[in-house]
Amino acid sequence: MTAGSNEAQETTWKERLDDEIHWLLHEATLRQAIDYYYILINEAKAGDEVLAHLGKHDRFFLLTHLCSRADAVHPWIYDRCREVERNTDGYIDLWARDHYKSTIITFAGSIQEILKDPEITIGIFSHTRPIAKAFASQIKSELEFNETLKRLYPDILWDNPRKEAPVWSLDNGFVVKRDSNPKEKTVEAWGLVDGQPVSKHYRLLIFDDVVVMASVTNPDQILKTTDHWELAQNLGSSQNPRDWHVGTRYNFADTWGQMIKRKARIPRIYPATKDGSVDGETVFLSLKVWENKKRESSMATIACQQLLNPLAGSEQEMLPEWVRPYELRPLTLNVYILGDYAGSRAGGSSNTAFAVIGVDANLNKYLLDGAVHKMNLDDRWKMLKHLRKKWVRAPGVQIVQVGYERYGAQSDIQHFETMMRIEGESFPIEEVNYPGGDRADHIKDNRIRRLIPDHKNWRFFYPYKGDVTKAQHKAIQDGQEFLLAKPIKQRNQDGMIYDIVDHLVNNELLFFPATTLKDMLDAMSRIYDMQVEPPMVYSEADLLPEVPDD
Repeated sequence: MTAGSNEAQETTWKERLDDEIHWLLHEATLRQAIDYYYILINEAKAGDEVLAHLGKHDRFFLLTHLCSRADAVHPWIYDRCREVERNTDGYIDLWARDHYKSTIITFAGSIQEILKDPEITIGIFSHTRPIAKAFASQIKSELEFNETLKRLYPDILWDNPRKEAPVWSLDNGFVVKRDSNPKEKTVEAWGLVDGQPVSKHYRLLIFDDVVVMASVTNPDQILKTTDHWELAQNLGSSQNPRDWHVGTRYNFADTWGQMIKRKARIPRIYPATKDGSVDGETVFLSLKVWENKKRESSMATIACQQLLNPLAGSEQEMLPEWVRPYELRPLTLNVYILGDYAGSRAGGSSNTAFAVIGVDANLNKYLLDGAVHKMNLDDRWKMLKHLRKKWVRAPGVQIVQVGYERYGAQSDIQHFETMMRIEGESFPIEEVNYPGGDRADHIKDNRIRRLIPDHKNWRFFYPYKGDVTKAQHKAIQDGQEFLLAKPIKQRNQDGMIYDIVDHLVNNELLFFPATTLKDMLDAMSRIYDMQVEPPMVYSEADLLPEVPDD
């Protein structure tokens, strides 16, 4: 195929080529595409105009032929090129590490966008600026040294950009030939959490590797990354904002997880194996490479970086079937209120958790009440006072004891004691701590693991949620409605009502330990730091927990 010399001929070859491009993008197999390129270049002797037009619209051709990336000629890579080119904007592309996601999207995608429209402005954002500059450097080098691209697109690319371009650097960005002169360069690289630009608006935002190991070390880092991502949305064009998101998983609660939970973008998730398991058939990596990765990496790393499933690396330790409901609490209980301190109510802190656990004569445990959200010092006192007063007055409760985390919470306990004197309501608080202190996150995990035996052995129960059962109806008739299990609802720091058990199960328990959200579990685990005593019972019936009918 060759370009004609007059306008009619030009229209004819472009129309024909566009039809063939549509076929390539939507129907052609890798083998058919390779054969087509061969015929086009070697037999039809296509001219530069044809090759340039094809490069603007066929990302696989641009990557493998114009950018000489023969390493990308693979059926799986080909399919991903076609997919992201058909559906470009508004996605989160979470692919296994070393599976060409940044090559296809950030590298080839940016070059293609520039060739299609040299007036575009692109902001590349990574967790830190050096990471983003590495992506920009690859694009910059290709536009500077690829002689094929410079020959095919002389109206866009500089012959010697270091001398001709008004700006050509990684620190300040780089500019191709364009008619307009916005303050934004053609491509700029920025850190998401370390110095976002101000007063800039890019027509395309690319978020690549904004979630890294450093961004998931604790809930505060996750919140910081997520908050900065939200701020970065203001850096898009006000007319037609576009964005791409590229990365891998590190934690179920990471920023990608938050975006997916909010349905902020559409996830495209591709693990290294077809079924997402460590023993599954690989989609791209050779068996030799895959076996080497498994030998050289921990299971946690394989789970996050290759299977995109942080839980796979932890071998799910707490199972959904362990969340066993109770319809009625036992008539006689001892109650323990456990507090897990989490700093101030400020946006950068994690949640404060209170767990109210009832213990029956057989030492079965029942989650009766609680709260898990951000609280300031006064909020924590009010919550503790409210929970204690409520359960001291509950029928059948023999004793109520309070246990509160010791490390980091001394100011809390001092404040509580002050408020007791002021309000004339005094009660003891036992300062609890797990032996060895809170020096590392694995200490918290080990503390939480103490919950597992009681959960496995049907000795820990959660409030039943559903229609009134026969046992509950009978309790109401007998004047014992106070025994009925009820959903535990609280209002968080933003005034929103939430269900504590839903939060616990859907954010903490099912993903433990592959999540930084562990506040409620940690508070519950403090029951094992208390000197728990069974209540005195007066009938055998008091020893039997009520469970829902099958």
